[in-house]
Amino acid sequence: MIRFVPRSRSIAEIRALIRADPRVRLAAFVIATGLLSAVGLLFSPAVSYGEAGVVADREVRAPHSTAFTSETLTQAERDKAAAAVQRVYVADPAVNVTASSHLQAGLTGIARIRNDATQTRDQRIAALTKLTEVALSTPLAADALDMTAAEWDQLNRELDPALKTLYGQGIRPEQLDSARTDSVPKALPPAWTDRQKRIGAELLKQSLQANLVFDANATAAAQQSARNDVAPVQVQVTAGEVVVRDGQVITEQDLEKLRALGLVNPGVDWKSGVGLLVWALIIAGVLGLFVERYAEEAWQDDRKVMIVGLALVALTVAGRALIPGHTVAVYFVPFAAVAMMLTILVGGRTALATQIAGALHIGIMSGQVELVAYVLVPALLGMAAVRRATTAREFVEAALYVTLGDLGVIGTFLLVGRSADTLGALQLTAAALISGVASGVLAFGAIVMLGHLFRITTVFELRELADPNHPLLRQLLLRTPGTYHHSLLVANLAERAAEVIGADPLVARVGAYYHDIGKMRNPLAFIENQTGTNPHDDLDPAVSASIVSAHVRDGLALADRYRLPAQIREIIPGHHGTSLIRYFHTLAQQRGAVIDEAAFRHPGPKPRSKEAGIIMLADGTEAAVRSIEDKTPEAIGEMVERIAAEKVADGQLDDCDLTLRDVQRVKEAFRELLAGVYHERIPYPEDRIARLPAATPPPTSASGT
Repeated sequence: MIRFVPRSRSIAEIRALIRADPRVRLAAFVIATGLLSAVGLLFSPAVSYGEAGVVADREVRAPHSTAFTSETLTQAERDKAAAAVQRVYVADPAVNVTASSHLQAGLTGIARIRNDATQTRDQRIAALTKLTEVALSTPLAADALDMTAAEWDQLNRELDPALKTLYGQGIRPEQLDSARTDSVPKALPPAWTDRQKRIGAELLKQSLQANLVFDANATAAAQQSARNDVAPVQVQVTAGEVVVRDGQVITEQDLEKLRALGLVNPGVDWKSGVGLLVWALIIAGVLGLFVERYAEEAWQDDRKVMIVGLALVALTVAGRALIPGHTVAVYFVPFAAVAMMLTILVGGRTALATQIAGALHIGIMSGQVELVAYVLVPALLGMAAVRRATTAREFVEAALYVTLGDLGVIGTFLLVGRSADTLGALQLTAAALISGVASGVLAFGAIVMLGHLFRITTVFELRELADPNHPLLRQLLLRTPGTYHHSLLVANLAERAAEVIGADPLVARVGAYYHDIGKMRNPLAFIENQTGTNPHDDLDPAVSASIVSAHVRDGLALADRYRLPAQIREIIPGHHGTSLIRYFHTLAQQRGAVIDEAAFRHPGPKPRSKEAGIIMLADGTEAAVRSIEDKTPEAIGEMVERIAAEKVADGQLDDCDLTLRDVQRVKEAFRELLAGVYHERIPYPEDRIARLPAATPPPTSASGT
């Protein structure tokens, strides 16, 4: 049985697949950048003030103004309103009936013993003290027995109304004792005798019970109604206001302010995690599509795409490390350095898109428009100021522009927020100054470091290559002085033409310096280095053509040995492209040899950049013009036209971005510069040179003195 085992792809194959298929390339960028950004967004830094009761280890100021409903203060006001509500009691009619029955039973029992004539007075007093209906002491029993009939009848008639009077006011359980002590004596008729009052008071006290019962439901409803009537308490926090002081114990009210300002990280639940992951993938997808469509050169370069992804992740991680919890520290971060660095290493469009993506990540983390503006606006100013970063002065200017942008954003939002906190404003101002200066310094360092790490040509590397003391240029001067001076003139032509059509003048100049370094291997094979016989006179034209074309291969070998940038390396084969080595091709034709035209062409490839195309035209033009005997402006112009027409007709400029209009402007620049180089000089004929007579020795005397 034959089993097919799937072959695992190597890293090289995966890279080739990503480069070949645009969809795979975009998907790889979105997945890699999106997931790394999502990790940065989901990363939750430790927050010191996550709960009440902890001691603050630093002062926290409000980064912006806000208003919120304080649940703590609202709840306190509602509790206060509920506590102020009186407890609700309801009357129990059964209590009144029971008390009245108890009172009548006591009166009946006393009346029965009063009317018992069979017992002596002492016996009746003793019987009264033993009544079950009412408890009477011996003195009270004697008072009850000694009352006259009129007093007793009056007591019987008026005692029950007194009881009803007491119940009419309502008696709560907690009021019962005070009612028996204070209210009962006042309820008795003032006209009664003392013994009537004593007996009546005792009977009322023993019959009296609380007739008001606590109604829990009604009380709770009243309290809830009072709570509902309390309006939510609004708290206003002003930008720059001190929310928490160093050493202060954090309260629930402090936590509410911190939460409202977004300074307490509540953690990430699964819904938030999914949302942030989707957000990160969306931003990465939009960024990838933008770069693919509008920055194709950067998109096709793996190193530049990698830098773009890392830059976005760096912005995200820097924001998450300080948001929330560090209200002022986040303003010290030199966010603009990322945009300035990308502008030089990758391109302005890509830098702008990446900075916008980073600002959006900062926005979703902080929820503050102010921080979004702080990340974006100064960066735009820095990008505009840094341009090509050809000098350190540009970085100083860019740092100044970024600082002004930082101050402008902070000042605007302080005015909008109407913050009057002087200390907070001073802190933010200091942060803006430091952020601006740090942006310039960090951008400078990042360009140098990342350019070297990712092998991206920077202006600093080009300036080093343009130094005449560079080892390759020194060798070129010493071993091939004619080629060296030819390269200098080609560099002048190429630089001027690049300036005219908007190409990179520095790349053009440096590329011209190194385009013929391969001639150092066999200097005498090239006429500009010959001082005597020409070795090609004794060689077959095809052999001579192969020797001449070999300087391209030798130049690439030197470029690899000295690690020349790709932009410069491309110019070495590109300055000839696949052009015909016309001199030896014509010589072979004249000798009647069987000719294979491909053997008389340079190996190529054709120039792919504007700078390489310019150097091709400059190289051919300079060599051709040098061969003209009468270098008049008209002759120079005709030769420039001829060389350019040959290159265009041969298709050598088909792969670069030079347009016919660019070629025309390049020719004009060449004519102008070459006319200045080969201008007519004033003749100095021999007869116009005044010759001085030879000096004669002074005459000597006969004495020899």
